[in-house]
Amino acid sequence: MGTRESKVKVVIEVPDSLVEQIRLAVESGEYDDAREFVTTAVENQLESEEASQQEAQTLEEAIATVAEDQSREIAVENNIEDSSDNDSGQKPQVDAQKEERESNPTDTPIGRRQYDEIETVSQPNTAQLDEGPLWGQYNRLFPVKLVVRCLANELERIKDERAESSQWINLPQFDNHTADIARTVGKKVASHDERQGRKRGEKLAAGLPTGEDAEKSMDRFQTHFVGRAEHGGNLTGAPPHLLLVNMQQEDGGTIGLTEAGREFASLENPLLDGGFDASNSLSRAERRFYVSHVRDVRPEEHEAMEKVAQAIEEGDDRPTSLTERVAYLNPNWSNSQAKTIRSGLTSRMYELGLVDRRRVGQRGTAYELTAEGDAFLNKGAAFATDN
Repeated sequence: MGTRESKVKVVIEVPDSLVEQIRLAVESGEYDDAREFVTTAVENQLESEEASQQEAQTLEEAIATVAEDQSREIAVENNIEDSSDNDSGQKPQVDAQKEERESNPTDTPIGRRQYDEIETVSQPNTAQLDEGPLWGQYNRLFPVKLVVRCLANELERIKDERAESSQWINLPQFDNHTADIARTVGKKVASHDERQGRKRGEKLAAGLPTGEDAEKSMDRFQTHFVGRAEHGGNLTGAPPHLLLVNMQQEDGGTIGLTEAGREFASLENPLLDGGFDASNSLSRAERRFYVSHVRDVRPEEHEAMEKVAQAIEEGDDRPTSLTERVAYLNPNWSNSQAKTIRSGLTSRMYELGLVDRRRVGQRGTAYELTAEGDAFLNKGAAFATDN
């Protein structure tokens, strides 16, 4: 007979704002109750802390960091907004022109350019990466798209300014600059989410650093959606895991774009190239690219997506039963780990247009395959090239 895990009761005070967010998370159907939510959150945080230890700041350092973040955030926002100003350097004074600029960011630092001449790097060795599907905290793909687009544009900028190509650029500098851009973009997209009345799980700004605590929010974004080169050579983060970027520890840390990353960066994106008021975060071409890419180079992710689609088709369409099916992918996962993996998979598949959510009762959620999801499950390899 197995031994039961001992439990300790811990009583803490939680701000009202967090209580409301926990209530909404539970009511969305992703968690059975508040206890499960808190347990999962603690386990995820401990895993994150173990993966990336951060030095504690003094009060003075924290205040200085916040002030610096605010100044940098304003500068980045001005850079994105001002990049389509006229040649004389004068900003348009008409509000309608500003709104047009915000809804059409093609000429901004995040807009699509020509990347044929930038140099790419080799893919990471899979031995440097965690096995299995993407970690559940990598719950969206648009943040990955934003990172590879920013990296491609930075490599293109360096090539133009220096009249020479560079495969690798400074990781800490790119990390900080991209987090600033992501926060500015995230706030603009979140504003449109609110105007459109999008609910939790539907918001296009999900995964971007839009939290009230800018430092913590951007740090999470950097850890999850830019990545880290750890001592010993291991890499963490969604872009390295997807073999879209590679990283080195030399010279204080460097990052480069793989051939697959360059291809993904070059695809037109509704939000980055069409406008922040777009109705989707990924284009059809981007969605098909992702499915084809993971099938070829990250088969564990593709297999997990197939497992979820098959389970939903067979009637295991509720969070608890779907988690049980996902758990078969790795017998070593704890129940909380399986829930986190399942949550990440369903979130990414929702963004890919493969699954949808529907309300069951007052608080329950069920998943269902879309027409795209049905085609994904039944057409196999032909799905990625099907027009």
